[in-house]
Amino acid sequence: MTQGNQQQGQQQQAQGQQQQGGQQQSPAQMLARALSEIRRVQNMLELNYPEQADAIKMQREAGDLIWRIIQSMQQQQQQGQQ
Repeated sequence: MTQGNQQQGQQQQAQGQQQQGGQQQSPAQMLARALSEIRRVQNMLELNYPEQADAIKMQREAGDLIWRIIQSMQQQQQQGQQ
């Protein structure tokens, strides 16, 4: 899977986990929303300011960290359901 496809999949999952109607969100859902916003800023930087390599790298690293936390939370939840 390419990085662009992975980011798009992460964004779609993040957006799919958001709740509507002002309902309280779980920590995983809040992280998913944060990930979506981080990826959006990252994409904006890549398109409009490609010379800002350090900022793009920091956005990518922050997004990757949040993605790993979300995956860990999902694994723990699945193990708790077994």
